[in-house]
Amino acid sequence: MSSDTKPGRWEDIRVSLGPDAEVTGKLSFATPTRIEGKLQGQIKATDVLVIGPHAQVEASIEAEQLVVMGEIHGEVQATARVEICNGGKIFGDVSTKTLVIREGAVFEGFCKMASRAAATARSIVVEEARPA
Repeated sequence: MSSDTKPGRWEDIRVSLGPDAEVTGKLSFATPTRIEGKLQGQIKATDVLVIGPHAQVEASIEAEQLVVMGEIHGEVQATARVEICNGGKIFGDVSTKTLVIREGAVFEGFCKMASRAAATARSIVVEEARPA
C-alpha cells in the first residue's frame, strides 16, 4: 500500500461479492466495496472499489479510487486513482488522475491521464525492483 492510501481504508471494507459468487449485470456502490468473485457487466462506485486477489472481472468500471489485486478485462475510469498491486492485472484502457503500478502487476492497454494543460497535476508511479 502506498503512502497516499490511508491505512485501513480499503483492507477492512465489507465484501460485496464473495469468492464463490458469479454475477452478470450492473452494480452500483456508494460505500467502500470489495469484490472477490466473478463479475460481468458494469460497475459504478462513488468511493473506493477493491478487486480482490481471486476476483475475475469483465466489466466497464467507474470509481473514485480503484485498487486491483485480481484481474480486470475492460475499460476503467477512476476520478482519483488506480493502483495495480502485485499480482493485479488490468487488460483494457484506463482513464485516471493517478496510476500506480506495483512490481509484479500487469497492465496491457492505454492510459489517458490529462490534457497537456493539466498534466502537471497527474502522476504515474511504477515500482521498480529493488536489489536484494
